[in-house]
Amino acid sequence: MKTFVKRDIWKKLMFFAAALLLMLVPVSEISAQAEKDSVDRDWMTNEEFLQKLDDIEKASSGRVKVDVAGHSSQGTEIMSARVGTGDQVLLINSSIHGNEKSGGEAIVEILDYLGTSDDSFAQSVRDNVTIVTIPRLNVDGLEIPQRQNIFPWEEVVSVYPHLAGAAQAWHYNARNRGFDINRDFHADLNYQVVPEDLPGTTLDFGFFITKEAQLLRDLYVDLQKEFGKVEAFVDLHHMGTPKLNKTGEEVTIAIDFPPLGPEDSTKYDAWPLLDQDKSKRYALAAALGVKEFSDKEEPGVSQYIHFQERDYPGQARSAFALNGSATVLFEMPGQQPQFGYDQDLVNRVENGLWGMISRMADGSIDDLNGDEFLTEVPRYWTDNITDMRDVLERFTKEGQLKNAGLSRALANDLKNLEVYEKQKNSEKMVKHLEQFKVALDKQREKELIEREAYNRLNSDANTLLERWKKK
Repeated sequence: MKTFVKRDIWKKLMFFAAALLLMLVPVSEISAQAEKDSVDRDWMTNEEFLQKLDDIEKASSGRVKVDVAGHSSQGTEIMSARVGTGDQVLLINSSIHGNEKSGGEAIVEILDYLGTSDDSFAQSVRDNVTIVTIPRLNVDGLEIPQRQNIFPWEEVVSVYPHLAGAAQAWHYNARNRGFDINRDFHADLNYQVVPEDLPGTTLDFGFFITKEAQLLRDLYVDLQKEFGKVEAFVDLHHMGTPKLNKTGEEVTIAIDFPPLGPEDSTKYDAWPLLDQDKSKRYALAAALGVKEFSDKEEPGVSQYIHFQERDYPGQARSAFALNGSATVLFEMPGQQPQFGYDQDLVNRVENGLWGMISRMADGSIDDLNGDEFLTEVPRYWTDNITDMRDVLERFTKEGQLKNAGLSRALANDLKNLEVYEKQKNSEKMVKHLEQFKVALDKQREKELIEREAYNRLNSDANTLLERWKKK
């Protein structure tokens, strides 16, 4: 594994800068100014973002190329940036949702470094990988901010007259007068929307109705033509603020491979290029990168919620995975405008990307074991009885079960359920999950279990009960 030269250089520069300041300015003034800078910093406006890209391009001596990739549904320019000349292409997209801003800031930092650094690490990346980015896809949603773009249905009909009288697409939000762009993708990259496919559902492909989805699709197709294939695609997002099952640590970054389940489904047999193990290798590289390139402990790295049945073919990462790319999702805690600028959060995005980029550059990404993403990276949700046992053990340690006998009884119930789960005995799973819920209710009535523990275990039991009833 190569030393991450960028961070070593910056640490040395910061040390000498700090030493110089200490000789010139009272310590109290330095501390006060640093705190003020941290508080005052905010996410970049679009004007600041455009200026930053322009500055990077000018300082890069031709290494970074910035272009207008296209326009939003409201006609706003959407920028792309490219660096590197390698034969492996990595496409990175951010802010497909307008209330999710950290990804673009991390991308800018990567472009800045690769555009200006002459160290061996940067040169190796540029020689072996071509990085193409859309740091801000949903430019109009970002300015509000809101999850959806701006594309009222009446404008949709004016652009697509043949949709007059058709049902509104399921991912259109009438209140916000726009679309969830990340449900607007189709694995058939030549697909054009027809009335009979509307409104669709979350289990269906999207429609390429929005200009933003079309732009990202067109960029992907252009890269396919240039390189033969797009090696990997990364989509940078935000989510809520969950806690890890085993430790209760807050999740600081969650990572995922494509949600195209269940694994034994024949739904995607027509798409033989799908390689979920490859996506897991890239996801593992990202998780490793968050830890390796950080200067602090990172206990909150997690898988992103990925139920066995989770199936979202209309997402960009799903559509591109079905076309042969490894695709990875980053989910950062806290959405805007509720959560302000957080440099630690931006650093985690950047470090996760370096985890993939560095391994693409030296070829080691193909040596990873994709299964280790599932076994070595922890979860924060329940997808099986083992997950429930982890949660129960944590709540017991936290003292949320006030009776040791109760804890042992519930643990024994879950131990039995684990056996039935391995046997795939749906009849006993349903019976004993229902009994588990009754036991929880009785203990709640006796006030022997805290509300947080009751709510989580009851919800988990309901989730698994619904699954096994279907079987």
